Amino acid sequence: MEYSIVVPLYNEEYNLPLLNKELLEVMQTVGSSYEIIYVDDGSTDRSLEVLKKLKGENPVIKIISFKKNQGQSCALFAGFREAGGEFIITLDADLQNPAREIPRLLKYLPDFDYVAGIRIKRKDSFLKKTSSRIARLARRVILGDITQDTGCALKVFKREILSTTPFFKNFHRFFTFLVRSQGFRMLEIPVEHRPRKRGSSKYSICKRFREGLFDLAGVFWLKRRLLSYETKCKC
Repeated sequence: MEYSIVVPLYNEEYNLPLLNKELLEVMQTVGSSYEIIYVDDGSTDRSLEVLKKLKGENPVIKIISFKKNQGQSCALFAGFREAGGEFIITLDADLQNPAREIPRLLKYLPDFDYVAGIRIKRKDSFLKKTSSRIARLARRVILGDITQDTGCALKVFKREILSTTPFFKNFHRFFTFLVRSQGFRMLEIPVEHRPRKRGSSKYSICKRFREGLFDLAGVFWLKRRLLSYETKCKC
């Protein structure tokens, strides 16, 4: 297996058929073996039913379904544990990350271990974009995090990264920073961002602010405790 596509989702029944169609078309052009792992994060709509129907039509699909909502980081972690590919691809299920951008990221993998998207002309509300800017500034000041877009779910990376990255609640907000801290070769490139047309955003400004402060303190502690070294020689 060369590629594992991990897609966390919550109440995206209307977007799943089109998303799956786009993924299948794109991966056929890539021309390598792959699997699509959908992680249903305790959806209360018909998302699981739609996924089962899609799986019946496409054997490359795997489904993980939680009993209750656990959050995006937990969904990603569950998908990573099931992934059998040499390379991991992640994106959201809301169709705001165009699947057609995947090959653009993949072409950099021979030279980089981790390639992340930067949403250009971001199609989100003013409040959402403003809160993201504030959070990015806080991470830069407190952690020295130079990540340009922590909220872009579209990423591709080598499987080996999973064996060295610490996983915790809301790790997805600091994933790029954590990977960079381990010394992997990193690249961020601009990608298209589409407006949400179906379903509703699961974004909560107040909740993210509360959790963000707590997570930031935790990652600051973690940064100071991570083991690192430079070798003089190996004989």
